[in-house]
Amino acid sequence: MKKMNKGMLMAALICGVVQWGGTPVHASELQEFALDEYVVTAARTETKLVDTPANISVVDAQTIEERHYQDVSEVLKDVPGANVLDNGNGANEKKIMLNGDERVLIMVDGRRLNFDMGTMSRSGYDMNMLPDIGLVERIEVLKGASGALYGSDAVGGVVNIITKKADRSYGKVSVGFGSHDKRDMSAMYSFKEGKTGVTVSAAKEKQGYYKYRDAATDSTKRWPADSKYENEKVSLLVEQDVTEESTLAIGYDYNKVEGWNAYNVKSSYPYPIEKKTENIYLKYDWTINGSDNGYIQYYHNELEYFYETMKNEKTNGIDLQQEVNVSDDNKLVIGTSWRESKVYNIGKYAEEKKIDNTAFFINDTWEFAPTWTLNAGVRYDDHSEAGDESTLSAGLNKKFDENSHAYINWGQIFRTPTTDDLYYIDTWNMGNPDLKAETGETWTIGYNTKVGKNTDLGINYFESDIDDAIDWLQYDPSDSYKVRATNIAKQEKRGMELTVNHKLNDNVALTGSYTYLHVKNNYDNNGFLRDYHYMPNTYRVGIHYTDGKWDSNIWLRAGSGGSTSKNARYGYAGYVDYNSVSYCDSSYWTIDMAITYKATKDLSFYAKGYNLFNEAYAEQAGTTNGSYDYPAQSRRFIVGAEYKF
Repeated sequence: MKKMNKGMLMAALICGVVQWGGTPVHASELQEFALDEYVVTAARTETKLVDTPANISVVDAQTIEERHYQDVSEVLKDVPGANVLDNGNGANEKKIMLNGDERVLIMVDGRRLNFDMGTMSRSGYDMNMLPDIGLVERIEVLKGASGALYGSDAVGGVVNIITKKADRSYGKVSVGFGSHDKRDMSAMYSFKEGKTGVTVSAAKEKQGYYKYRDAATDSTKRWPADSKYENEKVSLLVEQDVTEESTLAIGYDYNKVEGWNAYNVKSSYPYPIEKKTENIYLKYDWTINGSDNGYIQYYHNELEYFYETMKNEKTNGIDLQQEVNVSDDNKLVIGTSWRESKVYNIGKYAEEKKIDNTAFFINDTWEFAPTWTLNAGVRYDDHSEAGDESTLSAGLNKKFDENSHAYINWGQIFRTPTTDDLYYIDTWNMGNPDLKAETGETWTIGYNTKVGKNTDLGINYFESDIDDAIDWLQYDPSDSYKVRATNIAKQEKRGMELTVNHKLNDNVALTGSYTYLHVKNNYDNNGFLRDYHYMPNTYRVGIHYTDGKWDSNIWLRAGSGGSTSKNARYGYAGYVDYNSVSYCDSSYWTIDMAITYKATKDLSFYAKGYNLFNEAYAEQAGTTNGSYDYPAQSRRFIVGAEYKF
């Protein structure tokens, strides 16, 4: 592979994708970007994308199947404005950033999953723990702060995973094998008899070891310890139609991730990691007057996390929401939520910690003129540790026609500290019980349109200004390993996103996006310093082919503008540590490919290739002696089969 000219190989891959023959498909099957489709996340009620004043991306089940995504985090890697930070080794935390922010709310069917324990990053959830991809009907990614609708965690945005319903009888099994001792197995079955629907699924992923391309030596190496990575998922959902306009659902989700991981590629001592979640939920949906939807739900989320010591979190929550159609042009969504989390981090907390939060919210969607929509909301939170706060939001949308709209929205931020932020303490890390909640505001302005018959274009600009942003900073000038949770004076983020989707013909579509991000921090009012842990420029290009028998996809992902000099992220009381470096190279690019062949209506075979040119790069910043601390995996492949019944 190294002896082959990269340009020739890339051309061959593209030609192979474009030239595969077969039965033509309808143009709608290649549509990436439909402004007439409905979303529920942006206003907590169903609205058309063209009437929604927000930057929101949607990935449906058909796209997931055609591109044969292996998990939800792989789907999100192809969403413009989203970055999944993977440290290259399975059982360690995998996190998502929206608009350059790790403070993202993760939901399944509108149910909150974030851990109140948190992590030492700003992320509140590990993407390894998401549901099996086979259960997903669609994923809605709302970019931009949504605190007035969803509360503390929705600073960068919201990921809402909407699962399939048991409305008919169907099932599928899938198996795959690949490089580095990779194995995937999954099965799901759903049926409906009378008023009762049942969905059950199970999946298991294993990988024995990991390889990476070393930036310092330009050679492929193996992580210092076998990962023995395993990820098990089990889900059960029972849905009962109580009346023609009401449904009761009872569900259970189990997920266990384990493996042996070295701290980074420079350390040789492996640590066992084990994470287990068990979530139980009960939801009752109803409709009043044929149009006013509402629900009440209870959920119990439990996390057990072993890494050197045992951590445990148990969360109970209740959500209540009701839509009220005031008129044909005006809809209110009114609701309340309560949750209580009990967290114990053995050896890191002095005792079990308990936090609770009660919230009330109201959101108004008002079409005050034939082509103008105003979306305004207010939320009140009463948090046991951070106090009470009200947050506001407002968005204005102008629809030019069914294929184009412009929007602007503004929202306030109120993010409460996690229990790790407040109470964590060991030899090197100190929580801070005196932390203030993060506050601030965000702006987004955007425009989406169809250019001609076959081209969709979207552009938006975003910014956020956060006071008292929480970061873990060095507090001892004699020891760079000692850090403490700290409120920095201010954090600013600015960026823009450009997306283009073009259908060449009935078989071939092109997708592309560019995202720019600039992050800077002001420590103790000593002036702003750029945060070099973020790659400023991100590019995505996709070529997609389908003909009824073949689905073939190539993705180019790239970044540029990364800092290879010493950065200035960590500091205290005016002191700044310049000892770490963010990236080995200021830019990177990588190419992935997926091919699916439908042998029959029910049986298909697939092959996927990742990092085809075996590039040395990292999605998570950090270097030591010219090598990445958390390098992405080297070139690898997986092949498999799927059978539907």
